[in-house]
Amino acid sequence: MVEYQDKNSASQRSVRLAHLQLLPLITGVQKVTLEEFQFLDRSNFEPVLICKEEGALTIAVEQLGLSAHYAPSLVRPISPHRDISAGLQLFGLLKRLAPDVLHTHSSKTGILGRIAGRLCGVPVVIHTVHGYAFPYATSWLARSIYFLMEYLGGKLGDAFVILNESDRQIAINKLHIPESKVHLIPNGVDVNCFAKSTGWQRTQIRRENFNLSDDDVLCVGMVGRLWRQKNPTCLLRAALRVLKQTDKRVQFFFIGDGELRSELEQVISVHGLQSQIQVLGWRQDVTALLSGLDIFVLPSRWEGMPLAVLEAMASSLPVIASDISGNRDLVSHGVNGILFESDDDEQLARGIMSLMNAEGMRDEMGVTSRIRVLEHHQIHDRVERMTELYLSLLAAKRQKGSCSGERE
Repeated sequence: MVEYQDKNSASQRSVRLAHLQLLPLITGVQKVTLEEFQFLDRSNFEPVLICKEEGALTIAVEQLGLSAHYAPSLVRPISPHRDISAGLQLFGLLKRLAPDVLHTHSSKTGILGRIAGRLCGVPVVIHTVHGYAFPYATSWLARSIYFLMEYLGGKLGDAFVILNESDRQIAINKLHIPESKVHLIPNGVDVNCFAKSTGWQRTQIRRENFNLSDDDVLCVGMVGRLWRQKNPTCLLRAALRVLKQTDKRVQFFFIGDGELRSELEQVISVHGLQSQIQVLGWRQDVTALLSGLDIFVLPSRWEGMPLAVLEAMASSLPVIASDISGNRDLVSHGVNGILFESDDDEQLARGIMSLMNAEGMRDEMGVTSRIRVLEHHQIHDRVERMTELYLSLLAAKRQKGSCSGERE
């Protein structure tokens, strides 16, 4: 392993690592940071979190004995006044915290963080791409703005962590980021936390979490933020189709929250399907909920590499997912799940119904899913690769004389 040493000291010291996130949720993007904090070697690293405000993520970080710091002006939409304020807040935080490494996430927040990091003289600035959004923007203007942001952001980082090969090609060929700065490091999960439940344990999980007394009800669910990217309305439309076309006992569950929740609940209410389609909100017991499902669905419009799919696969579930980058890196059509054309609820409904009627196929796909996670997507492997990246970049900066090793 590469070791980082203060150039003014012969002894190795811990690396102060600051992760910058926008929202304090515990969902896909934020889980990447939380799990890294859980498994990093504390003798090598001193992690801190920066985000907009207090929330579930900051509570979890503090429970690990780590600190969280806030930039309240951070917002997702482009807002010149708020963005300038957020940039100044980040500059002040970074000057005070003096991290050796700044690791940013999300498009606009990542840009502000990288600018502030460069102005503060943070030795190493890294950004993780959780899926490029600009190809999926709804207008030419939005697509152009987001492309320009990503292009400029590509000039500000020492390294870029990419989660799938398609995004790696975009980074190199469209954004013209030097290939030496682009690192393909897939997401991973803690496989010891997820497993397929059977027998009385499964019955108990379904009774306690889904209010189901019978085990013959087929449970279909998705986990994720209820907003445009995750496209939960596509699953809802598919659910309406399935419930209209089958007399089998099936229930649908949305595990998550977000700006589309009220719209989903209104449609469910209009159709009088509150007992068959439920929105559960954010839950801290996702591991148990996955164990109670039969089929996992993710209808996203764009992804980097969805942790929700990896967690479902680790739970030995078959996955039905939109045929996009990130998803297709994890799901092979007909092998461990089904891919459907993005936003095609009719095709999604057909996929759900095909697995509804094939318990043996569901079980076989679920076994294959877990094997793939065990072989390619374990969290310890990812953290080891991230550790090597952090330390090698710091060592390179030290050798060039760019890293003072001094903290305020």
